[in-house]
This record gives sequence, structure tokens and C-alpha cells, in this order.
Amino acid sequence: MNSNVVMDGLDSRGNSFGVEVAESIDGVLERYFKGIYERGLDGKLDFVFSDGISESFDSGKHQMAMSSGIWYCSPGLFTCSSLYVCASAMEAVAFAMLQNSKFADLDQSCWIVFGLNCPLPGAVPEFCFGRKINLLFGRDLLDVLQAVKICVSVKGFSINFRLLEDQLCCQFRGRFYIFPVEGFSLSRFKQATGFRDYSSMKRPSGADSFLDQLRFGS
Repeated sequence: MNSNVVMDGLDSRGNSFGVEVAESIDGVLERYFKGIYERGLDGKLDFVFSDGISESFDSGKHQMAMSSGIWYCSPGLFTCSSLYVCASAMEAVAFAMLQNSKFADLDQSCWIVFGLNCPLPGAVPEFCFGRKINLLFGRDLLDVLQAVKICVSVKGFSINFRLLEDQLCCQFRGRFYIFPVEGFSLSRFKQATGFRDYSSMKRPSGADSFLDQLRFGS
């Protein structure tokens, strides 16, 4: 999960997406995320977290929010049909655009992003409890660790990870677990620890993130 991602292959306006894709992104923002983002005169997008720190996207550069707060969007926090916990606001936007014609309930979905410095599990809002959670995270290790941390936090547990060369040490519910770094996943964590919840990972197809999938058309 890179905090500052600069995309190569920009067009003459410095944008990594073509005009058609950029316009489609605007349409998704207006439909699913209206009122919870800010756009500057130069076209820069800002998604402001609860502590005032912003995630931004501008001309191919994606800046994650080093925030201790949360960002969320929902038509009804306690009545939404689906809950999507995302690596970033732009990942939510990219996923919504890629799946626009596949999921009829996106209009009634709740989207939430926990800042990279968000204190878990204490910061998990009440509307996350007791719901099936769709996790929108990329394929790198930091994304997977964040997804696992959020899953156990929604259940009220804390977890600690420590990386030792090619092994991942995990302290969870009073026990220690060791996993090979290669191939570590949420499902492997659940199998090893016996942790049960109502979450599932939705992975980008042929890309490290949904934003990359959107850009490269995977």
C-alpha cells in the first residue's frame, strides 16, 4: 500500500487516464459519492477524513491519507445493503466504476476507509458491527495485514504483527502464530486461528489495486 503513488504513461494533460475514463470516474463520483469529496479548480480530488486530513488524487498521482480518522459514505448508515471497507477512497471509486453494471445494490452501499494511523479497534464505528463486510484491498502484504486488522477489530479484538525476514509473527487472542510471508492471506489467517466473521476479500483482477486495474484495463 503505497502512500504516494505516481503513475507513469501520462497523457498530454498529465493524466494517467484517457478523457473517456476520466469522465466515467466523474459519473461514478456523482452517482455514488456525491457530497463527500471536494474538487479544486485544477481538477484535484480531495477526500477529507474525520480528523481533517485528506486523501488526494490529481493528474495520475494518488496520495493516501496519513490519517488517524475515517472516511465514509452511505445513503443510510444502519439500512445500507452492503458494507465495503476499502484501502482508500480512490479504491472505492475505482471498484464502483469497474462493477457499476454488476451490482445493483451499489446505490445503497456504505463505503468506509480507515486512515493509515487509525487506532483500531477503538475507532470502529457502530454501524460496522454485525454486518457482512466486503474488503477492497490490493495484493501486497501491507494491504492484507490491514484487511486482517480491520476484520478482527470489527469483532472487538486487537492484533499485533511482527515481520522477521520471511516469516510473519502474529499475536492474537493471547496466542502466537507464525506464517510464511509468501502466500499469507485473510483465509489462511482464519484457518490457522479459528477466527470467524462475515467478511470476504474482493481482489483486483490482474493488477495490484482496483485503481491500477482501472488504469490498465485488466
